[in-house]
Amino acid sequence: MTNFTVVSEKPNIVEFNDGKEVFGEVEEITSRAVGAERANVAKVTLWGPDVLHTHKEAEETYICLEGEGELYIDGQIIDFVPGIRVIIAPGTLHAARPKKEWDKLVLLCVASPAFSPTDVYEDSRGRKW
Repeated sequence: MTNFTVVSEKPNIVEFNDGKEVFGEVEEITSRAVGAERANVAKVTLWGPDVLHTHKEAEETYICLEGEGELYIDGQIIDFVPGIRVIIAPGTLHAARPKKEWDKLVLLCVASPAFSPTDVYEDSRGRKW
């Protein structure tokens, strides 16, 4: 038994799709699929608004890498530009989007515990915020 995992395969890419259009993608840098249970890292690229959502378990840290965007955090909209880091507590309604639709917003998302699709609770407003 080892105390570490070396991951050499290419990250899994998952599309964000609201049933009508693809508005972004997630590159799973580390995930439960490769053994990360306590935390994981994903590179998120958005060219449209994300769906408003919460997590009951996960705390997320968003780190803006590229582009200009906005974050919806519990009713407030804040500027999200390279260098900004935002820590989002469990139960906090949130979403990200580029300032101009079809521009690209790139961020790292660090989730603890590691992301689980069963811990995503979408708001009825969806992508309209």
